[in-house]
Amino acid sequence: MSSVITTDFEKWKAQQVTAVKPVVLDEFVFAYLPGLDPTQAISRDEKLPATNQIVHRQAVNKTGLASENAVAYSVTLGTEVGNFDFNWIGLINKASGVIGMITHAPAQKKIKTANGLQGNVLTRSFLLEFDGAATETAITTTAETWQIDFTARLSGMDDMQRLINTDSYGEAAFFGDSFAVVRQGEQYIVKKGLAYVGGLRGILAFDQTLNSLRNTRVYADFSYQGNLVSQWQTVVKMTAANELNNYVDAAGYPHYVFAVAQVDGNGNVMDLRIKGSLNERDIANLNSELDRMKQDYATKSALNVVRDNANNRLSKAENGADIPDKSAFINHLGLRDTVDLAKNAYPKTGGIIEGKVWATNDIEAKGWIGATTLYDRHKDGRWSQAYSEAFPPTAAVVGAYSRDESNSRFALKNSQETFTCGNLHVDATHDWSGIEFKKPSGYNTTLTSNPDSHKHMLTLRYRDPADNELHSVDIRKKSGSMALTDEAIPIGGIIIWLSEKPYPSNFLPLEGQWFNARDNPELARLYPAGSLPDMRGFVPRGWDNGRGVDPGRQLASSQGDAIRNITGQLNVRAWSDYSVVEDAYSAFHKSRDETSGLWGISGQSGRKGADIVSFDASRVVTTAHENRMKNIAVQFLVRAR
Repeated sequence: MSSVITTDFEKWKAQQVTAVKPVVLDEFVFAYLPGLDPTQAISRDEKLPATNQIVHRQAVNKTGLASENAVAYSVTLGTEVGNFDFNWIGLINKASGVIGMITHAPAQKKIKTANGLQGNVLTRSFLLEFDGAATETAITTTAETWQIDFTARLSGMDDMQRLINTDSYGEAAFFGDSFAVVRQGEQYIVKKGLAYVGGLRGILAFDQTLNSLRNTRVYADFSYQGNLVSQWQTVVKMTAANELNNYVDAAGYPHYVFAVAQVDGNGNVMDLRIKGSLNERDIANLNSELDRMKQDYATKSALNVVRDNANNRLSKAENGADIPDKSAFINHLGLRDTVDLAKNAYPKTGGIIEGKVWATNDIEAKGWIGATTLYDRHKDGRWSQAYSEAFPPTAAVVGAYSRDESNSRFALKNSQETFTCGNLHVDATHDWSGIEFKKPSGYNTTLTSNPDSHKHMLTLRYRDPADNELHSVDIRKKSGSMALTDEAIPIGGIIIWLSEKPYPSNFLPLEGQWFNARDNPELARLYPAGSLPDMRGFVPRGWDNGRGVDPGRQLASSQGDAIRNITGQLNVRAWSDYSVVEDAYSAFHKSRDETSGLWGISGQSGRKGADIVSFDASRVVTTAHENRMKNIAVQFLVRAR
C-alpha cells in the first residue's frame, strides 16, 4: 500500500495560506481501478478517477491534532453502506475538488447489512504531515479524543512504565553531577547526564549554558513525545522560572518538571537535586539511623551504671524494712493521725457495727441491699416500703402494664414488625404534616401534605446530607394515573427542543453523530450501527410503509429536495424568412438580441435579430436555494437513557 500528497494540494494550500483561509479537507472518495498495483509509487500529479470508477463518497467524520505538524482525518463506513469493492482512496476539498492525499491499497470489500446478514464496518484514517499543519488547518482537537486504535493502549503502557519508574526513583532522581548547575562568572553551566523526572528517563546529551540568573530557579523539563508514525522519546529542556508546575502543552503532551537549583539575588547557586534511587536513599537513611542508634546505646549504657549505683545506695530492695525506728519515721512524716484513723476505720467491703448508729441528717443507702424488704420509719410513726434492683416493684404496684402486656398492645421503637391500625393521623397540627423515611447514612425522604391544597395534593421531599440541598416534587391535584418516564417518552422517542438552554442529559441531538453504546445500551439496540440519524436542516415525513404515495423508501432514510414539474408555453409566429417568438407567459420571459440574431431563412443579407426566452421562477413565486415550506427552526432530540 502506498500514499502520496499531491502537487495540486501544495499549490492550493499555498493559495489558501496567502488568502488567510483555512486548509479544509472534508471528503473521502473511494474508487475501484481495475489492474491497480498498490506496491507501485503514486504520481503526485494523479487526478480523481473517472465517475464510473468512483464507488462511494463520504464526508470526513473526525479530524484530530496529532502534533503541531501533523493532523489526522478519519471516516467510518457503517453497516448501511455497500455493497462495493475499492482499492483507491482520496482525501479532497469538496468545494474545489482539489485532492490532498491519495492511497493505493489492495482491493477491499464493503458489505452492508441486508436480509438478516450483518455487514461490515470499516474505518480509514489519513495522517497528513507538513509544517504548521495544526495552524493552517485550524484543527485544535487532539486525535486521542476520537481515535479507537492501538495508540490508547500504547499510551497506557507508557504511563504504566512511567509510574513503575516513579515507584523506584520517586518524583525525581539524579546521578553524580548530572543536571548540576555550576556558576562560572555570569554564566551557569547545567552538567550533562542521566536523570529521572516524573518517572521519565531522560539524558541531557551536552552541557547547557544559561546566562545572568538572579532570584530564580532552574527547572528540568521532561516530556515523552512522538506521533502515530514516529518513534517516541523523552524530550529534555532546561527552563529558568520563579515557579513552574507540571503542565500539558498545546499538542497534548504532558510535561513533568523539577527544580534542580535555586539562584539568589547575588547569583549564588543552591543545589536542589535529589540524589540516587529510592533504594539508595533508603540505605543512606538506614546508615544514618544506625549511627544515631549507636549513640543512643552508648548514652543508655552510661545511665544504667548511674541508676544501678543509686538503687544500691537507697536499698530499694529492702522496701523500708531496714528503717530502725518505724514509729519515729511515721511521726517525722506527719502521718500519725492517718495511721490511727485507719486502725479504727469501718471496712469499705462491709462488716458488723456494734451499738447504735445515730445520724443527724439523712442516711442514703446505695448499692445492693439484699433480697429482703427494706422498711424505714417516718418520724410520725408510719412505715414505707423501699425497693431495690433485687426486689423491684410489680407493675400492679405502680399501675403500669407488664412487659408482655405492653408488647402486645404497642409496637416497639425501631421494630420491623407488621401491624394493622385504623386511620393514621400524622402530625395534623400544621400544614406540612407527613411521614419521614430516614436512612442511617443521613439521606431522608419525606411524604408530606402541601399548604397549597388547591393546586397540590402531596409533596415528596428528598434531602442530600452531602450538600444539605432539598429536592421536592409536588403531586398536582388532578385525577388520573401517574406515568413513568419510560411510559411517557420511551428510549428512542423523539421530542422537539426550541430553547438555546442545555437540553436534558438523558437526551441526545439527532445530528448524525456516533454515541457510546456501553453508556446507552437500550439506544444501541435501536441503532446497532452506533450512529444517530442527522435531522439538521430536514423535516420529518410520514413513512409510506406500502401506501404508495412515497414508494420505495426505507424507515429513517433521507430524501433530497424536489419540485413538481413546472411547464410553460411559447407562441412562435412564422414569417416568410424567419420565425420570432410572439409572446411568453408565467415564468418564461422574452427579450430581443439584435447583435447576435440568426440569419434569415431565405438568405437575405444581414442578421435579422433573435428573440431570447429565459425561465425565471422568481417572476411568479418566492425562490431560495432549496424547496421549502414555511417553517420554524427546531432541534430534534432522542431519548438515549
